[in-house]
Amino acid sequence: MRLRLIILPAATLAIAACSGGMGTMDGIMNSWQGAPLDAVIAQWGYPHQEQTIAGHKLYRWFYSKSAAMPATTTGTVTQVGSTSFISATTSGGGVISGNCTRTLEVDERNIVIRSQWEGNNCPFAEAFEYTTWRRKIN
Repeated sequence: MRLRLIILPAATLAIAACSGGMGTMDGIMNSWQGAPLDAVIAQWGYPHQEQTIAGHKLYRWFYSKSAAMPATTTGTVTQVGSTSFISATTSGGGVISGNCTRTLEVDERNIVIRSQWEGNNCPFAEAFEYTTWRRKIN
């Protein structure tokens, strides 16, 4: 008699936004057009990087997130007489990492004039930690 057992992990972790949604992220970044840099810093915190390239002043904010993905173990129990033999195979598991870089360019008055974003963990919806990314107008 053969009995197949599937042992499932107790919990799974997932990245809330595995891929960037162009509409959502473009909307978030465009919301900062014409905003003073001080307003961006008040909402996003200090940038991780400041850079001047060919006279263009750029500010970058980096976001990264990792999640442990569960492994699955499949086992087989074989009974021979009064003795049971168990064999198991584990597959999957590991860590998934994602990132999103937000770049804003400002003019000489420190007003946002351009924006750019890139990455595999930019939001497709404004939920969870991404709710603070769109400009809040007071």
